[in-house]
Amino acid sequence: MYRGPILFPLVLVALGFLLLFSNLGYIQFDFWRFVTTWWPLLLIVFGLDILIGSLRMRNVKAQTLALELGTAPRADVSINFGAGDLTVGKAAPGKIVDGAFDGEMRYDAKPDGRVWLKLEPLNWWGWNPRGYRWNVGLTDAVPLKLSLDGGAANTNLDLTDLKVTDLQIKTGASSTVVRLPSAAGLTRVRINAGAASIKLIVPAGVAARVHSSMAIGSNDINQQRFPRASGDYVSPDYATAANKIDIQFEGGVGSLAVT
Repeated sequence: MYRGPILFPLVLVALGFLLLFSNLGYIQFDFWRFVTTWWPLLLIVFGLDILIGSLRMRNVKAQTLALELGTAPRADVSINFGAGDLTVGKAAPGKIVDGAFDGEMRYDAKPDGRVWLKLEPLNWWGWNPRGYRWNVGLTDAVPLKLSLDGGAANTNLDLTDLKVTDLQIKTGASSTVVRLPSAAGLTRVRINAGAASIKLIVPAGVAARVHSSMAIGSNDINQQRFPRASGDYVSPDYATAANKIDIQFEGGVGSLAVT
């Protein structure tokens, strides 16, 4: 079972109980005195956690994975990757997912084409000084739904030759580059980003419609290819194009570039 980064939640729960019992009169608890007295303990805990994670990382061998596509008519792949370098491209023929994975990876696969990949951090709070590196291949033989949930990661998705019909990305403080499909019919892209830099590359000959909603940030949309129309950016031939991409972007503090 994935345990994930749990140190911060444990600290919050412990402080919450102490404050609650103090408010109810069961104990006397001075929060600021506690912080000023015991804050060096947090440094010790964080340092030990990093050290233990580094020692474990030395003993962890890179995992490889090669899952057969079988008779599944579609693929539905979910990737949960916290921090590090993530590269996604085309899998070997006959495989629904393959790749090499640094760090502890957990996966689940169903005969109907559903695959779930998740990074299990080597310490309590999810950070590794060496970083995690995944190279993932996905099938190009059947239509594909891809969901990516990431944190502080450098992500490079090359979906050019894949039949991605649905792409969903949730990311935090990250840098993400996506080369979108060139011949997948209609591809729906939904992106929810925090303090992220997102670059989407639309292949030549593929139409696109871009809707961007950003709290604080910048849009850099190629308006020669995707001129502004009714608040969106739309290819002139979007309605009739055989291959087209519908992009919906919601961002916090960051940037979106579409070329």
